[in-house]
Amino acid sequence: MIKVGILGAGFMGNMHATVYSQLPDVKIGGIADIRGEKAKSLATKFKTVPYYDPEQLLNKEDITVIDVCLPTFLHKEYVIKAANLGKDVICEKPIALTVEEADEMIEACKKNKVRFMVAHVIRFWPEYKYLKEIYDSEKYGKLKSISMRRISPLPTWGWQDWLLDQERSGGALVDLHIHDTDFLLYLLGKNPEKIYSKVVKREDGLYSHIFTTFTFENLIAFAEGGWDFPSNFPFEMSFIAKFEKAVVEFNSRNTPSLVVYESSGKVEKPTFEAIKIEGLEGNIEDLGGYFYELRYFVDHVIHNKAFTVVTPEQARNSLAIVLKEKESADTGKEIIL
Repeated sequence: MIKVGILGAGFMGNMHATVYSQLPDVKIGGIADIRGEKAKSLATKFKTVPYYDPEQLLNKEDITVIDVCLPTFLHKEYVIKAANLGKDVICEKPIALTVEEADEMIEACKKNKVRFMVAHVIRFWPEYKYLKEIYDSEKYGKLKSISMRRISPLPTWGWQDWLLDQERSGGALVDLHIHDTDFLLYLLGKNPEKIYSKVVKREDGLYSHIFTTFTFENLIAFAEGGWDFPSNFPFEMSFIAKFEKAVVEFNSRNTPSLVVYESSGKVEKPTFEAIKIEGLEGNIEDLGGYFYELRYFVDHVIHNKAFTVVTPEQARNSLAIVLKEKESADTGKEIIL
């Protein structure tokens, strides 16, 4: 049994608390948020203790794991504080806003000999896990090309609109689009040779839409991410992966969401177990990826196993590549790595 303290009672804090409440070997030891009503409401929902100062929860000796569900610009501060107190840490993506911050976080966790995982949930999402499995097994031959898309209404739900502050969130580039950049690097197991990006900026300078072409050896990949859509526009995450012997299409709006069109003419429609819980928020109807991600984290902490699906160094690398995309967009030049 582990006792986890959750920092942040917003959307992601609620999602993580919902998962922990389904895991028999986890007890939620407290939920902290400087917004008193948010902390109290979520703590009441999960029958735990609200804290209005993160430091109080951090310093509770019986809390062995800290889950950082705070805005990105606070990740470094609280991951390092938790590590210095000897707590294992899981932190929402992206790891940080700069590579230098990421390095400091990784170093602090290594120095204090605590486990550290960054919650890149798409690596655990069933349809994306399926793509990784068929890529690795070469079930349909080699991958020839892939395009990925993640588009969303403007995220106006964040505390003090932090998501719409380029300096605190990195905009759609670092907060949203990093999901697909990270998964692409995980899928292929290597960095691209070249990156070329274009961005759409709002009048206030916020990076709101990104288009990137990644050139790998023998493969072209394209990823689009944007959150400059109207509030009534439905969220979408999708990909089309063209293999030698099949095309795999996923779209979160479709039913079924995943279809495999084999060159032979056969059509496959893989299905995945849904983990549906009442009261989920936003565009999430199925706990799926979050459940598998946190169950993986808890299992590896309890049994003292090394993280392999996602390591802090990989999370750092994904941030570094996204920042190369920013460099390409800002300079108008292709970046050669």
